[in-house]
Amino acid sequence: MNLPATPHVELLPVLGALSVAAPWTAELPEEVRTRWDRAGAAQVRTLVVATRAGRRVATAFEVHRPLTAYRKLVDVIAETPADEAALLDAVEQRAWSEGAVAVKREFWTRDAGWERSLARGYVEMALPRWGAPVTSADRLPGGQVRWREAGPRRRLPYMRQTTDFTCGPAALQMALAGLGLEGEPDRHRELALWRRATTGDGCDPLGLGLAAADEGAAVRVLLSTTEPTLLELAANEESRELRRFIQEGFRTELAERGLAPDATAYDVRDLRRAVERDEIPLVLIDEQGMHADSCPHWIAVHDVVGDVFLAHDPWTDAHLGETYVDGRDLPIPSASLDKLAWYGHPAYRAAVIVAAQ
Repeated sequence: MNLPATPHVELLPVLGALSVAAPWTAELPEEVRTRWDRAGAAQVRTLVVATRAGRRVATAFEVHRPLTAYRKLVDVIAETPADEAALLDAVEQRAWSEGAVAVKREFWTRDAGWERSLARGYVEMALPRWGAPVTSADRLPGGQVRWREAGPRRRLPYMRQTTDFTCGPAALQMALAGLGLEGEPDRHRELALWRRATTGDGCDPLGLGLAAADEGAAVRVLLSTTEPTLLELAANEESRELRRFIQEGFRTELAERGLAPDATAYDVRDLRRAVERDEIPLVLIDEQGMHADSCPHWIAVHDVVGDVFLAHDPWTDAHLGETYVDGRDLPIPSASLDKLAWYGHPAYRAAVIVAAQ
Protein backbone atom coordinates (compact mmCIF):
# COMPACT_ATOMS: atom_id res chain seq x y z
CA MET A 1 0.00 0.00 0.00
CA ASN A 2 1.32 3.48 -0.91
CA LEU A 3 0.69 5.81 2.01
CA PRO A 4 0.45 9.54 1.25
CA ALA A 5 3.55 11.55 2.08
CA THR A 6 3.50 13.77 5.15
CA PRO A 7 2.44 17.24 3.98
CA HIS A 8 4.77 20.21 4.08
CA VAL A 9 3.46 22.83 6.50
CA GLU A 10 4.27 26.54 6.22
CA LEU A 11 3.34 29.27 8.69
CA LEU A 12 3.07 32.46 6.66
CA PRO A 13 2.95 35.85 8.45
CA VAL A 14 0.05 38.04 7.31
CA LEU A 15 1.22 41.64 7.19
CA GLY A 16 -1.58 43.24 5.18
CA ALA A 17 -4.97 42.20 3.87
CA LEU A 18 -5.54 38.47 4.00
CA SER A 19 -6.42 38.54 0.29
CA VAL A 20 -2.70 38.79 -0.50
CA ALA A 21 -2.44 35.17 0.66
CA ALA A 22 -4.28 33.95 -2.46
CA PRO A 23 -4.36 31.33 -3.87
CA TRP A 24 -4.34 29.70 -0.42
CA THR A 25 -7.51 31.49 0.69
CA ALA A 26 -9.30 31.93 -2.64
CA GLU A 27 -11.26 28.67 -2.50
CA LEU A 28 -12.22 28.81 1.17
CA PRO A 29 -15.89 29.15 2.10
CA GLU A 30 -17.01 32.78 2.20
CA GLU A 31 -18.00 32.49 5.87
CA VAL A 32 -14.45 31.40 6.73
CA ARG A 33 -12.80 34.17 4.70
CA THR A 34 -15.07 36.75 6.33
CA ARG A 35 -14.11 35.47 9.79
CA TRP A 36 -10.41 35.59 9.01
CA ASP A 37 -10.63 39.02 7.39
CA ARG A 38 -11.95 40.59 10.61
CA ALA A 39 -8.60 40.21 12.34
CA GLY A 40 -6.10 43.05 12.17
CA ALA A 41 -4.91 46.13 14.07
CA ALA A 42 -2.28 45.05 16.63
CA GLN A 43 -3.02 41.32 16.32
CA VAL A 44 -0.30 38.93 15.16
CA ARG A 45 -1.74 36.95 12.23
CA THR A 46 -0.41 33.83 10.53
CA LEU A 47 -1.79 31.74 7.68
CA VAL A 48 -0.98 28.06 8.14
CA VAL A 49 -0.87 26.01 4.94
CA ALA A 50 -0.11 22.31 4.48
CA THR A 51 0.72 21.16 0.95
CA ARG A 52 1.50 17.88 -0.74
CA ALA A 53 3.13 17.99 -4.19
CA GLY A 54 2.28 21.68 -4.36
CA ARG A 55 -1.44 21.15 -3.67
CA ARG A 56 -3.09 22.51 -0.57
CA VAL A 57 -4.41 19.78 1.74
CA ALA A 58 -4.98 21.76 4.95
CA THR A 59 -5.38 25.42 5.92
CA ALA A 60 -5.88 27.29 9.19
CA PHE A 61 -5.69 30.83 10.50
CA GLU A 62 -3.62 31.56 13.61
CA VAL A 63 -3.98 34.81 15.53
CA HIS A 64 -3.04 36.19 18.95
CA ARG A 65 -2.49 39.41 20.83
CA PRO A 66 1.01 40.86 21.11
CA LEU A 67 2.78 40.48 24.48
CA THR A 68 0.88 37.25 25.23
CA ALA A 69 1.84 33.57 25.40
CA TYR A 70 -0.95 31.84 23.47
CA ARG A 71 -1.89 31.10 19.88
CA LYS A 72 -5.47 30.79 18.63
CA LEU A 73 -6.52 28.72 15.63
CA VAL A 74 -9.62 29.99 13.87
CA ASP A 75 -10.87 27.07 11.76
CA VAL A 76 -8.78 24.12 10.63
CA ILE A 77 -9.81 22.91 7.19
CA ALA A 78 -8.15 19.65 6.12
CA GLU A 79 -8.74 16.90 3.59
CA THR A 80 -7.86 14.08 5.99
CA PRO A 81 -7.30 13.63 9.75
CA ALA A 82 -3.63 12.99 9.00
CA ASP A 83 -3.31 16.32 7.22
CA GLU A 84 -5.05 18.03 10.11
CA ALA A 85 -2.66 16.36 12.58
CA ALA A 86 0.38 17.47 10.60
CA LEU A 87 -0.85 21.05 10.58
CA LEU A 88 -1.55 21.02 14.33
CA ASP A 89 1.87 19.48 15.00
CA ALA A 90 3.54 22.39 13.21
CA VAL A 91 1.46 25.04 14.97
CA GLU A 92 2.03 23.57 18.41
CA GLN A 93 5.75 22.97 17.93
CA ARG A 94 6.32 26.56 16.85
CA ALA A 95 4.11 27.89 19.64
CA TRP A 96 6.07 25.99 22.30
CA SER A 97 9.40 27.03 20.78
CA GLU A 98 8.34 30.70 20.90
CA GLY A 99 7.40 30.50 24.58
CA ALA A 100 3.64 30.11 24.29
CA VAL A 101 2.01 28.02 27.03
CA ALA A 102 -1.35 27.44 25.32
CA VAL A 103 -2.82 26.81 21.90
CA LYS A 104 -6.51 27.64 21.71
CA ARG A 105 -9.02 26.58 19.06
CA GLU A 106 -12.34 27.99 17.91
CA PHE A 107 -14.86 25.61 16.40
CA TRP A 108 -17.72 27.21 14.50
CA THR A 109 -18.99 23.75 13.56
CA ARG A 110 -18.72 20.83 15.95
CA ASP A 111 -17.74 18.20 13.42
CA ALA A 112 -15.53 15.14 13.87
CA GLY A 113 -12.55 17.45 14.30
CA TRP A 114 -13.92 18.48 17.71
CA GLU A 115 -13.56 14.93 19.04
CA ARG A 116 -10.18 14.42 17.39
CA SER A 117 -8.97 17.60 19.09
CA LEU A 118 -10.13 16.38 22.50
CA ALA A 119 -8.34 13.07 21.91
CA ARG A 120 -5.21 15.06 21.10
CA GLY A 121 -5.16 16.63 24.56
CA TYR A 122 -7.26 19.76 24.12
CA VAL A 123 -9.90 20.48 26.76
CA GLU A 124 -13.22 22.23 26.30
CA MET A 125 -13.57 25.85 27.42
CA ALA A 126 -16.87 26.57 29.15
CA LEU A 127 -19.10 29.09 27.43
CA PRO A 128 -19.55 32.38 29.29
CA ARG A 129 -22.95 33.03 30.75
CA TRP A 130 -23.05 36.78 30.40
CA GLY A 131 -21.71 39.48 28.17
CA ALA A 132 -20.49 37.27 25.34
CA PRO A 133 -22.54 38.27 22.27
CA VAL A 134 -21.95 41.83 21.16
CA THR A 135 -25.09 41.99 19.05
CA SER A 136 -28.11 39.73 18.85
CA ALA A 137 -26.81 38.48 15.51
CA ASP A 138 -23.55 37.22 17.00
CA ARG A 139 -23.06 33.62 18.00
CA LEU A 140 -20.35 32.00 20.04
CA PRO A 141 -17.92 29.34 18.86
CA GLY A 142 -16.99 26.24 20.77
CA GLY A 143 -13.61 26.68 22.39
CA GLN A 144 -10.79 24.32 23.32
CA VAL A 145 -7.31 24.81 24.73
CA ARG A 146 -4.21 22.68 24.95
CA TRP A 147 -1.67 23.62 27.60
CA ARG A 148 2.02 23.06 27.04
CA GLU A 149 2.33 21.73 30.57
CA ALA A 150 -0.04 22.48 33.44
CA GLY A 151 -3.18 24.51 32.99
CA PRO A 152 -4.80 26.79 35.57
CA ARG A 153 -5.32 25.40 39.07
CA ARG A 154 -8.27 27.65 39.75
CA ARG A 155 -11.37 27.68 37.55
CA LEU A 156 -13.06 31.04 37.34
CA PRO A 157 -16.24 31.65 35.37
CA TYR A 158 -15.67 34.07 32.52
CA MET A 159 -17.68 37.19 31.78
CA ARG A 160 -17.25 39.63 28.93
CA GLN A 161 -17.99 43.13 30.18
CA THR A 162 -21.31 44.33 28.79
CA THR A 163 -20.29 48.00 28.44
CA ASP A 164 -17.14 49.87 27.48
CA PHE A 165 -16.69 51.06 31.08
CA THR A 166 -17.44 48.07 33.35
CA CYS A 167 -14.17 46.13 33.08
CA GLY A 168 -13.54 46.61 36.81
CA PRO A 169 -16.91 45.23 37.98
CA ALA A 170 -16.68 42.34 35.51
CA ALA A 171 -13.17 41.46 36.70
CA LEU A 172 -14.29 41.76 40.32
CA GLN A 173 -17.29 39.47 39.75
CA MET A 174 -15.07 36.80 38.20
CA ALA A 175 -12.67 37.03 41.14
CA LEU A 176 -15.45 36.84 43.73
CA ALA A 177 -16.93 33.79 42.00
CA GLY A 178 -13.51 32.13 41.93
CA LEU A 179 -13.13 32.75 45.65
CA GLY A 180 -16.56 31.28 46.38
CA LEU A 181 -17.89 34.65 47.58
CA GLU A 182 -20.43 35.05 44.80
CA GLY A 183 -22.24 32.94 42.23
CA GLU A 184 -22.04 33.15 38.45
CA PRO A 185 -21.42 36.68 37.14
CA ASP A 186 -24.40 38.51 35.68
CA ARG A 187 -25.15 41.94 34.29
CA HIS A 188 -27.32 43.03 37.22
CA ARG A 189 -24.39 42.59 39.64
CA GLU A 190 -21.94 44.08 37.12
CA LEU A 191 -23.89 47.36 37.01
CA ALA A 192 -24.59 47.36 40.75
CA LEU A 193 -20.85 47.07 41.45
CA TRP A 194 -20.14 49.76 38.87
CA ARG A 195 -22.52 52.16 40.63
CA ARG A 196 -20.66 51.52 43.91
CA ALA A 197 -17.18 52.00 42.46
CA THR A 198 -17.47 54.52 39.64
CA THR A 199 -16.22 58.09 39.55
CA GLY A 200 -18.14 58.91 36.38
CA ASP A 201 -17.72 56.15 33.80
CA GLY A 202 -14.93 53.70 34.66
CA CYS A 203 -13.91 52.54 38.15
CA ASP A 204 -10.86 53.78 40.02
CA PRO A 205 -8.79 51.56 42.37
CA LEU A 206 -10.22 53.09 45.55
CA GLY A 207 -13.85 52.62 44.59
CA LEU A 208 -13.20 49.12 43.29
CA GLY A 209 -11.51 48.20 46.57
CA LEU A 210 -14.52 49.41 48.54
CA ALA A 211 -16.89 47.48 46.29
CA ALA A 212 -14.85 44.31 46.86
CA ALA A 213 -14.89 44.82 50.62
CA ASP A 214 -18.67 45.36 50.52
CA GLU A 215 -18.98 41.91 48.93
CA GLY A 216 -17.22 40.24 51.85
CA ALA A 217 -13.72 39.94 50.40
CA ALA A 218 -10.51 40.59 52.27
CA VAL A 219 -9.01 43.53 50.37
CA ARG A 220 -5.66 45.20 49.87
CA VAL A 221 -5.47 48.28 47.64
CA LEU A 222 -2.08 48.94 46.04
CA LEU A 223 -1.84 52.41 44.51
CA SER A 224 1.56 53.99 43.99
CA THR A 225 0.27 57.57 43.79
CA THR A 226 -1.63 59.71 46.26
CA GLU A 227 -2.90 61.92 43.43
CA PRO A 228 -6.37 61.46 41.89
CA THR A 229 -6.35 58.92 39.06
CA LEU A 230 -8.04 58.53 35.68
CA LEU A 231 -8.66 62.26 35.38
CA GLU A 232 -7.72 62.09 31.70
CA LEU A 233 -10.98 60.26 31.05
CA ALA A 234 -13.00 63.33 32.12
CA ALA A 235 -14.39 65.55 29.37
CA ASN A 236 -13.83 68.89 31.13
CA GLU A 237 -12.60 70.50 34.33
CA GLU A 238 -15.98 70.17 36.01
CA SER A 239 -15.87 66.42 35.49
CA ARG A 240 -12.27 66.27 36.72
CA GLU A 241 -13.22 68.15 39.89
CA LEU A 242 -16.07 65.70 40.48
CA ARG A 243 -13.68 62.74 40.13
CA ARG A 244 -11.28 64.32 42.62
CA PHE A 245 -14.10 64.85 45.09
CA ILE A 246 -15.43 61.27 44.76
CA GLN A 247 -11.95 59.78 45.12
CA GLU A 248 -11.28 61.83 48.24
CA GLY A 249 -14.41 60.30 49.73
CA PHE A 250 -13.34 56.80 48.69
CA ARG A 251 -9.89 57.32 50.24
CA THR A 252 -11.40 58.57 53.50
CA GLU A 253 -13.78 55.61 53.70
CA LEU A 254 -10.99 53.12 53.03
CA ALA A 255 -8.92 54.64 55.84
CA GLU A 256 -11.89 54.53 58.24
CA ARG A 257 -12.32 50.83 57.47
CA GLY A 258 -8.63 50.03 58.01
CA LEU A 259 -8.02 49.57 54.28
CA ALA A 260 -5.83 52.58 53.51
CA PRO A 261 -3.97 52.04 50.21
CA ASP A 262 -0.36 50.90 50.12
CA ALA A 263 1.36 53.75 48.27
CA THR A 264 4.40 51.77 47.07
CA ALA A 265 4.76 50.60 43.48
CA TYR A 266 4.32 46.85 43.60
CA ASP A 267 6.57 44.44 41.74
CA VAL A 268 5.19 41.61 39.60
CA ARG A 269 6.80 39.28 42.14
CA ASP A 270 4.27 40.67 44.61
CA LEU A 271 1.51 39.55 42.24
CA ARG A 272 3.07 36.10 42.06
CA ARG A 273 3.14 35.83 45.84
CA ALA A 274 -0.49 36.95 46.03
CA VAL A 275 -1.59 34.32 43.51
CA GLU A 276 0.39 31.65 45.34
CA ARG A 277 -1.53 32.59 48.51
CA ASP A 278 -4.79 31.97 46.59
CA GLU A 279 -5.51 35.69 46.35
CA ILE A 280 -6.70 37.21 43.07
CA PRO A 281 -5.16 40.53 42.00
CA LEU A 282 -7.33 42.86 39.96
CA VAL A 283 -4.64 44.66 37.98
CA LEU A 284 -4.99 48.01 36.22
CA ILE A 285 -3.17 47.83 32.90
CA ASP A 286 -2.65 50.05 29.88
CA GLU A 287 -4.20 48.29 26.90
CA GLN A 288 -1.58 49.79 24.59
CA GLY A 289 0.54 46.84 23.55
CA MET A 290 -2.09 44.10 23.55
CA HIS A 291 -4.44 46.35 21.57
CA ALA A 292 -4.06 49.32 19.26
CA ASP A 293 -5.16 52.01 21.73
CA SER A 294 -4.01 53.30 25.10
CA CYS A 295 -6.76 52.82 27.65
CA PRO A 296 -6.97 51.98 31.40
CA HIS A 297 -8.34 48.48 31.89
CA TRP A 298 -8.90 45.98 34.71
CA ILE A 299 -8.07 42.27 34.44
CA ALA A 300 -8.34 39.45 37.01
CA VAL A 301 -4.99 37.68 37.44
CA HIS A 302 -5.81 34.28 38.93
CA ASP A 303 -2.87 31.93 38.37
CA VAL A 304 0.76 31.67 37.35
CA VAL A 305 2.37 28.89 35.31
CA GLY A 306 6.14 29.07 35.35
CA ASP A 307 6.93 32.65 34.32
CA VAL A 308 3.51 33.27 32.77
CA PHE A 309 0.51 34.78 34.55
CA LEU A 310 -3.01 33.68 33.62
CA ALA A 311 -5.73 36.32 33.61
CA HIS A 312 -9.39 36.63 32.76
CA ASP A 313 -9.62 39.70 30.55
CA PRO A 314 -13.23 40.91 30.37
CA TRP A 315 -12.58 42.87 27.18
CA THR A 316 -12.38 41.29 23.73
CA ASP A 317 -12.02 43.13 20.42
CA ALA A 318 -15.14 41.57 18.93
CA HIS A 319 -14.90 43.71 15.80
CA LEU A 320 -11.54 41.99 15.14
CA GLY A 321 -12.93 38.51 15.71
CA GLU A 322 -11.89 38.07 19.34
CA THR A 323 -14.15 35.96 21.54
CA TYR A 324 -14.11 34.55 25.07
CA VAL A 325 -11.53 32.07 23.73
CA ASP A 326 -9.03 34.96 23.71
CA GLY A 327 -10.06 36.59 26.99
CA ARG A 328 -10.40 33.50 29.16
CA ASP A 329 -7.21 32.25 30.88
CA LEU A 330 -5.17 34.76 28.89
CA PRO A 331 -1.46 33.90 29.30
CA ILE A 332 0.69 36.99 29.90
CA PRO A 333 4.44 36.55 30.43
CA SER A 334 5.81 38.18 33.56
CA ALA A 335 7.84 40.68 31.53
CA SER A 336 4.74 41.66 29.54
CA LEU A 337 2.63 42.15 32.65
CA ASP A 338 5.43 44.22 34.16
CA LYS A 339 5.22 46.48 31.10
CA LEU A 340 1.42 46.61 30.88
CA ALA A 341 0.83 47.29 34.59
CA TRP A 342 1.89 50.93 34.41
CA TYR A 343 -0.67 53.55 33.48
CA GLY A 344 -0.93 57.33 33.33
CA HIS A 345 1.37 60.35 32.99
CA PRO A 346 3.30 60.23 35.23
CA ALA A 347 2.89 56.46 35.32
CA TYR A 348 1.58 54.73 38.43
CA ARG A 349 0.65 51.20 39.46
CA ALA A 350 -2.71 50.09 40.81
CA ALA A 351 -4.09 46.74 41.90
CA VAL A 352 -6.85 45.53 44.18
CA ILE A 353 -5.92 42.22 45.82
CA VAL A 354 -8.99 40.23 46.85
CA ALA A 355 -9.15 37.06 48.93
CA ALA A 356 -11.62 35.05 50.96
CA GLN A 357 -11.87 36.18 54.59
